[in-house]
Amino acid sequence: MKWAFYTRSQVTWRRLGLVYDMTFLAVSIHADTVDQLDAEARRAWAGGADAVEVRADRFREPPALLAAYLRTHHERTWIVTCRSRAEGGRSTGEALERATFLADAAQGTRAYIDFELADWRRYADVCKLIEHATAGLTPPERRLILSTHDFEGLPKNLADVANEMVALPGIAASKTVYPANHIGDSFDALDLMHEHGEALTAIAMGEDGLWTRALAKKFGSFATYCTLSAESATAPGQITLDKMVNCYRWANLDAATSVFGVIGDPVGHSKGPLLFSRWFAEFEINAIYLPLRVRPIGDGAQRFLDACVKRPWLDLGGLSVTLPHKTAALAWAGEGADRISQQLGAVNTLSFQENVVKGTNTDCHAAVASLAEALDCPPSQLTGLTVDVLGAGGAARAVLYGLSMFGCDVTIFGRSLDKARRLADEHGARAAGWEDRAGRKGEVLINCTSVGLWPRVNESPMPQDALDGCRLVFDLVYHPLQTQLLRQADQAGVQTLNGLDMFIRQAAMQFELWTSKAPDRGRAYRIVADEIRRYAGSSE
Repeated sequence: MKWAFYTRSQVTWRRLGLVYDMTFLAVSIHADTVDQLDAEARRAWAGGADAVEVRADRFREPPALLAAYLRTHHERTWIVTCRSRAEGGRSTGEALERATFLADAAQGTRAYIDFELADWRRYADVCKLIEHATAGLTPPERRLILSTHDFEGLPKNLADVANEMVALPGIAASKTVYPANHIGDSFDALDLMHEHGEALTAIAMGEDGLWTRALAKKFGSFATYCTLSAESATAPGQITLDKMVNCYRWANLDAATSVFGVIGDPVGHSKGPLLFSRWFAEFEINAIYLPLRVRPIGDGAQRFLDACVKRPWLDLGGLSVTLPHKTAALAWAGEGADRISQQLGAVNTLSFQENVVKGTNTDCHAAVASLAEALDCPPSQLTGLTVDVLGAGGAARAVLYGLSMFGCDVTIFGRSLDKARRLADEHGARAAGWEDRAGRKGEVLINCTSVGLWPRVNESPMPQDALDGCRLVFDLVYHPLQTQLLRQADQAGVQTLNGLDMFIRQAAMQFELWTSKAPDRGRAYRIVADEIRRYAGSSE
């Protein structure tokens, strides 16, 4: 945040004669009436919004009423737009009709007027109307935002259009919006915001472009746009105000913010952003942690990582890596991957420090530590423990590495017997077919499959009566906290362990690698567990 005693071309918030430079966190509200706008705007202000975008596409009252309301609340920052259907809105009015409405609604107020570039080019009268609406302001201010919206994909002429808008005289800011078909499409928006700063907001819509919304403040852009709730979103991929403020740490972001995140597909369910955001706040670290959906298309993970390191201004500090990119991350890290990752054939943690990339794997250590604590013994006393492992994928590989390191006697049950045999041969274990799992004999059963993961909460990888003689059932799934498998174990009088402790441990190891700080795992467990329960309750 920067204080100055002069007027710049960027957005300003005047208080006591000073100029306060900032990126607006604007909540978009579709309002039909002033009363509806008032109710939702009050929620936005209370939730931490800096501005409200009034989407008056279907406003049913005279614009003079809206203008009177905005004048009454002149101390607030307002953006008024009447978006046409051609650019993703609800208005069926002609360009001149929409411009007239906006000019009347903003008359005598300090509201910004957002109008589409395409219609502004075609109709000279539009500019005159908007200039007239803001002519009486003292001191004179730039209040026009020109915007473009493309719903087909990444526009080939995106940079040309953005440069055109930024160069126009008398414009407060520009905004360009397009859908990201994959995260690679979002780099164009990031590049534009990095280049133009306060003059431009660039948004790649959808989950694949989420970080263009969350990082707007890092680049000093005019604004970013969020929603009060997922149900009231006015564009694909809009983040809720609550998540922007409380999870993505909006108030703390600035140009020096370091960027962390988790890459995978899917990642929308990840509790990493909640967890790491709390830890960054606890240790007063200027950083953000984001869910970054990287689709498994060709060499998508490698291309994404290459694009990141080519942009040092992203200040990328580290990435958690989840399915299906752990093997690709290992290949990309190359000699930077540690011995354990190379032996596992998977990296789940990438660290970027001083132009050096390091890859490691925290899953195997976390799995063994969780198991040993549940059995109330140090890892060194696990030698000879008989363990049955369900699954032969990446999660099983990490668990098996840790078990074999401490001398456990392991049997792997895999849907593909050949795959299970290859994995068993690597670690001195035995392999068996999936159909033989009911005959398991181990003291511990570990589920390394995704069976039982939300939302398939009523599924179990084991028959109901196959847990007799078991000492502990460890399910790596942690969402839900009690899977169907764990319920079966409870009914059989068997000790249970869900995957949340392992998740917290591996995340804490990542955090310590990145920051040299050791977070409180107990408190983290409670925070994530409460969030999972809240989510499950709201989804019923």
